[in-house]
Amino acid sequence: MPPETPETPRDPQSLTRDRETTATTRAETVEDRLRTNSRFRIGAFLLLVGPLLLLETTSRDLWPLLFILAGVGGVLFAFLIRRHRRLGRIHRRWELRAVLDRESLARMERDWDGAPIPPLTPAPDDHPCAADLNILGRGSLAQLLGRVATGPGRALLRRSLLDPLAPAPGSPRELLGDPHPGQPPAGAPTKAALPAWHEELESRQSAVKALRDHPDLLTELELAGREVEGTVEEGRTRAFVDWATGNPEDVHLPRLILLARGLTLFNLVTLALWFTGYLLPIWIVGVAATFLLNSRVRENAHRQFSAAEGGEGDPARWSALLAQARALPNDDPTLARIAGSAGSPEPGASGALRHLRRISDLAAIRYSGLVHFPLAALSAWDIHILHRLDRWRMEYGEASAEWILAVAELELLTAMAGMAWENPQWAFPQFHRDVQVGMEGEDLGHPLLPPSNCVGNDVQVPPPGKLLLVTGSNMAGKTTLLRALGANQVLALLGAPVAAADLKTRPILPWTAMRVQDSINEGVSFFMAELRRLRRVVDAAREGPTLFLLDEILQGTNTAERRTAARIVLNHLLETGSIGAVTTHDLTLADAPDLRPRSVNIHFREDVLEDDEGRRRLNFDYQLRPGPATSKNALILLEMVGLGTPDSLEEASRT
Repeated sequence: MPPETPETPRDPQSLTRDRETTATTRAETVEDRLRTNSRFRIGAFLLLVGPLLLLETTSRDLWPLLFILAGVGGVLFAFLIRRHRRLGRIHRRWELRAVLDRESLARMERDWDGAPIPPLTPAPDDHPCAADLNILGRGSLAQLLGRVATGPGRALLRRSLLDPLAPAPGSPRELLGDPHPGQPPAGAPTKAALPAWHEELESRQSAVKALRDHPDLLTELELAGREVEGTVEEGRTRAFVDWATGNPEDVHLPRLILLARGLTLFNLVTLALWFTGYLLPIWIVGVAATFLLNSRVRENAHRQFSAAEGGEGDPARWSALLAQARALPNDDPTLARIAGSAGSPEPGASGALRHLRRISDLAAIRYSGLVHFPLAALSAWDIHILHRLDRWRMEYGEASAEWILAVAELELLTAMAGMAWENPQWAFPQFHRDVQVGMEGEDLGHPLLPPSNCVGNDVQVPPPGKLLLVTGSNMAGKTTLLRALGANQVLALLGAPVAAADLKTRPILPWTAMRVQDSINEGVSFFMAELRRLRRVVDAAREGPTLFLLDEILQGTNTAERRTAARIVLNHLLETGSIGAVTTHDLTLADAPDLRPRSVNIHFREDVLEDDEGRRRLNFDYQLRPGPATSKNALILLEMVGLGTPDSLEEASRT
């Protein structure tokens, strides 16, 4: 017999469609069982209530039988209620699985309407590249990496996207605060720090690769965070961190809890004796004293209760994620470390956080005045709950800081691994240790474009001292190329795969000048706004190597001054140790004597096609070619939108 040929691996899209179909079918099946269970539950309720209603009209000899029937109905009703809740949880889980699969398909197809947008705080206006490279918001790298559900996970995703070269946060406060208040993102690592940076990046890439090979585990991790109901509130998550890792505020609590327990016992005994007629109503004195004692700590207690809740559902999400984390593959050191953090100390992070949730549920009684008031008066309820919270904090407070960092790291790794699984054609980049080289991409495309529309190119950004000068006509792909370089550089610095068959680059942050806008309120013209932006790029390059990406440099002035000003700016950049690319329509810029020997020219071009009726249209192949551009298309575009004819435009161009 001929040897069996191995089965060709199925692509993620077909697998995800099959999983979505299966999940939808299972959800519908469970929904049918829920409806059947509801009908049986109605029957069990009638079996419970019916015999009891017949007691008045039935002989006493039949009462035992009626009570038996009612008892059977009650047992069945209780059983069916529990079964309904269990089926409801299963149904919600299958429905959510189908939703997650649909979102995954939307990300693969770059259908931004169908993929969730992580609710991240917007980037600062002066960020080096966030607005130009679509790092946050709709149709962004953040949306492509959208598998985050917790406050810590979202904070680390935002921090890592905006400053991928920054050291890992050392504490939850550092993670959840403003990542860079009043200062720009970090530049390239120093030569002494490069080995440690490379080691950390390789560890992250290894963990992403290990998770990528377990798509079912990725789904379970995402499911764990998403199936918990409630919203995530950044302020309350920070309050939880401050509470869990801080010191107890009430140093008198041990004495107060003893007093509260004594008063509770006194109130219950005296109330019982008064009720049975053996004692005067001296319980009134005890209840008044108990209520005053509770009032003494109420404000502080309720503030701590709110902090311990940590925002709606967020600690519950951490608990579910950390429970799944204990199943992480232990053959990768980073994943093994996260799994170890999730399991220490006993009963593990998930068990401790579930315990905290139970305490928080008891603390939530304060929202019901009808229940909280008598409990506070009889037992000083808030003191008992506050004592339990302080015991939890003393036992797990320090460990909770490590859990929060583990949750954040796990969600970021899950997001990158999910993106790697959804885009199997992407490669993990390599970083040059030699700072005197540039950036080399093979079949490099824009990660945010639909794969069916994305055209890859082999691109080489020259080493320091030279720049890549990109020319070409309108709509040919120049700006998209710059954004592809920058977006892939950000992904590479994260430790994620990039939209390329291969990428070799340097650990430097992109600085861009593309979407420059004027400001009426500040009285700043377009030209001045662009000059300010270019000044920031030049200053950053002087402080340390950067990847500068400049689109249509200095458009806001006349041609003669633009050429001179552009040459001055580019010469400033070339004097630093930075690398970069510049697009321009000015074909004479490459011929400038000071730029000609330091420019590598590439261009895009288009073909002009004519239909049977003589109408012209442009056909773009978006393929890079060496040398400067030789074609122009502005007049043809004018013709295409109906603002001229070939003859009139030709005559106008001659005059």
